[in-house]
Amino acid sequence: MLPRTSTRAPMALILIGLIAGLFLARQYPAPLILLLPTAVSCCLIALLLGFRKTVKPVWTFVFIAGSTLCFWAYGSMRLAPSPSTPELDLPQREARLAFEVETVIHLNENRRSAGVTARLLQAPKIGCLRQDDLIYTQLKISEQFLRTKRLPVLVQNGLQVRAKGILKPIPHSSGPDLNDDFSSYLKAIGIHYHFGRVNELEIIETPSSFAQFCAVTNQSLQTILELGAPENSELPNIYVTMLLGNDTKLTREQRERYWATGTMHFFAISGLHIGVIAAVIAQCLNLLRAPRNLGPFIGLPLLYLYVEIIGASPSAMRAFLMTAFFWASFALRRQHAPFAALVNSAIAVLIIDPTQLWGLGFQLSYTVVASILMFGLPLSAFLKQALQLYRWLPEDDWTKRQRIVSGMVNKLVPLFAISLSAWLASMPLCAASFNFVAPGAIILNIILVCLVSVAIISGILSIGCSYLTILSVSEFINHAAWVVLSIMDWIVRIGTTLPIISFSGNNAYLTGLCYCALTAYFVSLFWLHSYAKTVHSRVLWLPVAIILIGMGLIWLGAKLPNLT
Repeated sequence: MLPRTSTRAPMALILIGLIAGLFLARQYPAPLILLLPTAVSCCLIALLLGFRKTVKPVWTFVFIAGSTLCFWAYGSMRLAPSPSTPELDLPQREARLAFEVETVIHLNENRRSAGVTARLLQAPKIGCLRQDDLIYTQLKISEQFLRTKRLPVLVQNGLQVRAKGILKPIPHSSGPDLNDDFSSYLKAIGIHYHFGRVNELEIIETPSSFAQFCAVTNQSLQTILELGAPENSELPNIYVTMLLGNDTKLTREQRERYWATGTMHFFAISGLHIGVIAAVIAQCLNLLRAPRNLGPFIGLPLLYLYVEIIGASPSAMRAFLMTAFFWASFALRRQHAPFAALVNSAIAVLIIDPTQLWGLGFQLSYTVVASILMFGLPLSAFLKQALQLYRWLPEDDWTKRQRIVSGMVNKLVPLFAISLSAWLASMPLCAASFNFVAPGAIILNIILVCLVSVAIISGILSIGCSYLTILSVSEFINHAAWVVLSIMDWIVRIGTTLPIISFSGNNAYLTGLCYCALTAYFVSLFWLHSYAKTVHSRVLWLPVAIILIGMGLIWLGAKLPNLT
């Protein structure tokens, strides 16, 4: 019998209602005068039924219905309605807009030019845009403008500007190229207009002092991570991108090979980066003999400061919230429940920014972590038990070789289980969004996770030594990190030459069916941990069979018309 993962999460029903309500709000915005009374009635009925244990299924249904209606109303207020087809067919026109930078997506090296999402401060007189609607624009602050205004302005969150440019609807995606993928991403998060050819720039308000401090600190950290950098080397670019998330440092060839091998996620500041940095902070606090229950109150502000310094990207904020909910349970002396922390962080993210529900990053983050908790950890326990070496020989009698072999197996088994479970959850999403599947990423991630973790730890130590004015040690650590990254880059280069590393198709994966396969995978996992009386090794492989057979049928069904 294998260990179960606790799926007890008191907020899980609220999360179900939240997701359902936001989907309904996106498709069918409804008047609040109808939704709120019905939602309040359902909540009152659920409260009354809560005192009667015999009607738990009825209570569950009523509670989910009430929470769905509540968040349907919330989504109708927060989510901007999609423009109608006639509005999107309007020709491009000149407009003068006032807006505030909300998220920096593409940033150049000097932080003077960037592709950003921005929120309108004032609706234009002509057109269908309203105040607080989102647009996408390429914003550039020229050196001549800075000399004229004498302002140290950087493109960052919170910058408010007024500018003239060309406003045009974002076209519907019609193919698998990068531009169409980016257009689909923008539409998914509620952006339907592009504001281009920006000129006559006028600064309304500069970002806050804290935001400017974070931007300046980001540049100083980049300088620290480049100490001792050899000339004409691409390794410092990988190093800076991995620690600070500035992917403009990567060359086109680097992007292509990391995308092709399914390892580009190492350059988006996400759960791995935040988790490693949180572990480093926790270890430093332990060395300083800080009380364990005070650790989160010291470590989480430091972790949040790092997230703000790197630009507070959505993936970094999601990872921070996951870590915060889990780490805070130590301070509150609560039972450590990773799955409950995952659910709570998802609720917090969606309440703060409901549009993230349609973002691929949000979907990948939470499905991958849930898969690791519900499948990866039990699989690791099963494999450790099945592959236990020298089980009939007392450990005291093991030779040095036997200890090394056993130690390597015990270290590689969890890495394989976690990599496989993460790949199973990400495969349908990658197939639906990018029309490719990278089975080679299972093996590559096992190796690269260790190397990336070493590089991240090296970067944190280098920054710490630099602030302690030990620049020679910081430079030495940077060189050590570049050696690790050169090995990583060499492995990825080798991976791109292997024919089985990835498979791509021309619209070969049907989006709706991919999500159905993913749903079936998680339904089987929930049944496995919540309702199955015993969890044996034969039952454990049921989710794998479901998702692999489902994805195979989807691929075959899409290919059959081409074969005929």
